[in-house]
Amino acid sequence: MGMNLSESALQSKCVKWLWNSHPETRGLFFEINNNPLNAVDGANRRAMGMVKGVADTCFLWEGKAHFIEFKDEKGRQSKDQIHWETVVSFAGFHYFIVRCEGDFRTIIEMIMI
Repeated sequence: MGMNLSESALQSKCVKWLWNSHPETRGLFFEINNNPLNAVDGANRRAMGMVKGVADTCFLWEGKAHFIEFKDEKGRQSKDQIHWETVVSFAGFHYFIVRCEGDFRTIIEMIMI
């Protein structure tokens, strides 16, 4: 507790826990690479369907999609992320924000019950 991990370090730590604790989830929990390298890459990715604000990860479980956004203790959603959360929530999908490994574990256990 009290350790402030970067968002990427937090995400990596959570993935390691998930895959070690629940190996049956491998292939069902994945990163959504939504961070273009530069403007040209961004234009190409948008042409292929990239959408601003999409969550960091997706967990597919028992016929449902759960989207998980990782934020550090001070991190805030962008306007695009808030909009995307609204769109997918309205469409009936689950969206979570994780700020620590404990949050992640609780969410995963709740989903897998």
